[in-house]
Amino acid sequence: MTPASHLGNGQSPIDVSGWVASDEPEPILGYDSDAARVERTPGFVMIHFDSGSELTLGEDRYRLLQLHWHTPAEHTIDGDEFAAEVHFVHVNAQDELLVVGTVYRLGEADEGLQQIIDSLPPADTADEVPSLSAADHPPDSDGFYHYVGSLTAAPFSEPVLWYVGRSVRTASQRQVEQLQALCGGPNARPLQDRNERTILCVGCGR
Repeated sequence: MTPASHLGNGQSPIDVSGWVASDEPEPILGYDSDAARVERTPGFVMIHFDSGSELTLGEDRYRLLQLHWHTPAEHTIDGDEFAAEVHFVHVNAQDELLVVGTVYRLGEADEGLQQIIDSLPPADTADEVPSLSAADHPPDSDGFYHYVGSLTAAPFSEPVLWYVGRSVRTASQRQVEQLQALCGGPNARPLQDRNERTILCVGCGR
């Protein structure tokens, strides 16, 4: 892990609270590509996608790179903790990163989440390619909490534009256990200091 002294003051995740409604543009999702490959690193499983899935933010366009998950969830909302969080990682032409996060509380099983779990071939499968379309898994939400943060895994790079969905989904205990088993155990980074950063809520007036 990078020593704390080498990190900036804009680290993620944080507790999402004290947000301010904003008329800034919210992400518009246009996903239309298939999974290309799986990348497995200690503590993480990342599903990479072919080109064709984009996120539009105002006049800027970001390409979907990959999705991965954390159990338990990394962000909290008004102090509430959640069971899981899926991250959709995007990049624009200037190599600037944007991540959309969806949090899940324990409850009914989520069909889309199960599709992601079931799409993964065994880890020892040669040239494993998940049978998964990004078009079936856009992180839609009734508004997004937006702030500027960092990656939540090494090298914890800043800045990263974060959009955490205001809509909280549900996942079953079994699904959370499956996600955690795929990553070899819990893989959430602890909450970081907010350091007086502003949190906006975009699209919250719909």
